[in-house]
Amino acid sequence: MVDDPPLRIPDLSTGHGAGPRADDAPPVFEAADLSVYYGAFRAVREVNLTVRRQQVTAFIGPSGCGKTTVLRCFNRMNDLIDIARVEGSIRYHGVDLYDRDVNPVEVRRRIGMVFQKPNPFPKSIYDNVAFGPKVAGMKGDMDDLVERSLRRAALWDEVKDRLKDSAMGLSGGQQQRLCIARALAVNPEV
Repeated sequence: MVDDPPLRIPDLSTGHGAGPRADDAPPVFEAADLSVYYGAFRAVREVNLTVRRQQVTAFIGPSGCGKTTVLRCFNRMNDLIDIARVEGSIRYHGVDLYDRDVNPVEVRRRIGMVFQKPNPFPKSIYDNVAFGPKVAGMKGDMDDLVERSLRRAALWDEVKDRLKDSAMGLSGGQQQRLCIARALAVNPEV
């Protein structure tokens, strides 16, 4: 009888055998003294946070505590709210996202976001997915891009025969996956 060699399981707690440790990786995002105001109301106060590559980060807290407000700072969505003001800094790969030379539209293209409540545009399913790439001036086969994005969001098989139909007629779950496809269509980095 031959003895089998012992099973060797890598120690995932130290990263040994699992690639580089997340805490050794360079930061992707760094928020420093981040505060967000809506008019005179301070919604978020002095948040400090580092998110590294290959690291899972969760924002957990009760409704209204500022989780979404902080996330909206990471792709400058708060810029679209007239009374919103952001103080402190957020760096993405070392670049201050709120530097005056940084284009917020380019930030939103690189850092995709899908919200808890689906928000499809009042357009066709196809036009929802194609909107971002068209605005970004992307060239190429738009039909292929729309199909790939819908497949990645696990929606293609359900909508492939009704791409010209209004996105507003989709179920809530389908609308959410459509929003995911729309975000994926611009090939964001994050």
